[in-house]
Amino acid sequence: MNARAVYLGEAEQVPTKDDKELELEIVRNLRKRCVESQRQISVALEAFPLDFQDQLNQYMDKRINGDLIHLIQ
Repeated sequence: MNARAVYLGEAEQVPTKDDKELELEIVRNLRKRCVESQRQISVALEAFPLDFQDQLNQYMDKRINGDLIHLIQ
């Protein structure tokens, strides 16, 4: 909890479902601990296809929610 940044990497050439589940578990646990200690958390994502930028912008502007973003591809 003293870290200013946490980087989560994955094997880009051979991503597995387990990698994604572990990453999500780590972020959820960090979020829970930050809420408990009244600290802010920011999450940055990368490596989205260029043609997905408009949907990401809509999500960040809260014009669409996380459930809907999965349907737009």
